[in-house]
Amino acid sequence: MKKLIVLATLAALPAAAMADVVISGNLAVGIVNTKASGSGSVTTENRTSGELKFAGKEDLGNGLKSIWQIATRINLADTPSDHKNNNWASRESFVGLTGDFGTLTLGNLYHMPTSGAMAIFENNSATYASDLYDQGDYTNNSIAYKSPSVAGFTATVHHSFGKQRKDVNDQLDPSQNGDAESEKAHQQSLSLAYEGEGFSVSYDGQRSKDVTNDKTSKLHELNGSVSLDALTLMAGYAHGKDSDGDKRSGYGIAASYALGNITPKFGFWKEGDAKLANGTKVNDGHKAYALGAEYALSKRTRAGAELTKVNYDDNTKADVRGFSVYLGTKF
Repeated sequence: MKKLIVLATLAALPAAAMADVVISGNLAVGIVNTKASGSGSVTTENRTSGELKFAGKEDLGNGLKSIWQIATRINLADTPSDHKNNNWASRESFVGLTGDFGTLTLGNLYHMPTSGAMAIFENNSATYASDLYDQGDYTNNSIAYKSPSVAGFTATVHHSFGKQRKDVNDQLDPSQNGDAESEKAHQQSLSLAYEGEGFSVSYDGQRSKDVTNDKTSKLHELNGSVSLDALTLMAGYAHGKDSDGDKRSGYGIAASYALGNITPKFGFWKEGDAKLANGTKVNDGHKAYALGAEYALSKRTRAGAELTKVNYDDNTKADVRGFSVYLGTKF
């Protein structure tokens, strides 16, 4: 009897300790076949989605709350050793405060929060081969502030202090290789968004310091979407200038239509040629297409198939076709 009481007490402890913790995730794996023109195809099992998230909050009174999150990118198809997959807190992970003033977060943050609205496919959207669109990423040593919503408008500002230089013993060494502070890749971004009845528009702007030449690159992205009952239409535009002064632009559209449990999807993206700083144009643009359909097996579980095609303007560069089928679930 005593053993039963002890076991019951121990079993209750985790529930009490995690009373304010929300655990969620999104896991999917697909079979992907890729073929470049003029060569054979390659079939593999790939991660299409994968994230495990822990989040919590505490009421501090007077409308103020402390918040935290730890998110990890999960790859069920492989066990890679890179810094993005299957490494703790590799996605947006932070501590912060939220209240009437807005939300302040510090940690490993996504620096373009409204970027990539057209990336609606499970595996590869039409924008996947773009050098511009949906280039938001998670940056450590970051601080961000998001304003409260005012008549549907929100603004987010983000600053990353860059990776800190370390010596061979993985210790901070400001004296190594010159001024460590000046060599860090500082990054700033501004995001503006408006959400109305059945539509939304957003802007993401980013500037980053290139430590190799001490110059700055810039990226601007615009997105808009309209929901008409079961039909959702999206449009996107991106313009970038790298640290060498080379410029490039691109634009595209995407759409999805819910037919009961089935949702067909379509995407198109046109990437313009690069214009070098000296005025020369490079024939390296492309057009990309994506078609797909997803079937909801339940509210949490889904299956689908997708087809993508990238046609390059340069005839010497092989066009690429991809096909995937996948199974995924959310919790």
